Amino acid sequence: MKAYIEWMRTAFVFDRKTMGGAFFIPPAMFILSLLLILLVPRKSSSIYDDVIVIQGLFIPFSGWCLIYRFGELYEDGAQETLVPYYRKWVGIDVVRYSSIHLLGVAALSGAFMWKYGVSSLSFLNLIHFILLTFFYLFFSTAALVLTKNTHIALTVIFIYTVLEVATLGTFMPWPHIFLFEPPVWEPMLINKFIMLTLSIFLVACITIVWIRKGDRKPQ
Repeated sequence: MKAYIEWMRTAFVFDRKTMGGAFFIPPAMFILSLLLILLVPRKSSSIYDDVIVIQGLFIPFSGWCLIYRFGELYEDGAQETLVPYYRKWVGIDVVRYSSIHLLGVAALSGAFMWKYGVSSLSFLNLIHFILLTFFYLFFSTAALVLTKNTHIALTVIFIYTVLEVATLGTFMPWPHIFLFEPPVWEPMLINKFIMLTLSIFLVACITIVWIRKGDRKPQ
């Protein structure tokens, strides 16, 4: 167990060194989200804005580090050397970063319930947070393997998230994945959860297939 913990620490240290300052963006978004939840006063009618903060400010960075990590595949001349390595460790990398971000989501949810009461956050919101975390994680990596460009992938994620949050999911005729009102278990919400689950499966498959096969150069 001690050796495993040390290996995990070494893996994160390696990512920090290769990513530079970009490695600290998700922790900064976590701190900003936590401060907004704890310090910004809300009227009883607007406390759901803090739920939107968790959805729209912290969770979209779930795939941030993986974009930079897998982005190394598309450096000039790197594919032949790195693809076999990434095929071996992609699952572990996903587990590492999904675990970290789910812990962050749990901490922000705990802060929200501490401030407003346990009953203020629905169990449906917690399920939605988990689905949203995995969606953004794999949506980010799928955008990367399809565009083969770190900056374009990040731009796609940024534009999609900003448009969704700024317009409260009313602007573009694409799938709307956020919840802007307290959820009620009814057909529309069930359809959204099913759509999110299928989307996670789709973008995860895209990521895995492209990394395992699509990026290999012909012999």
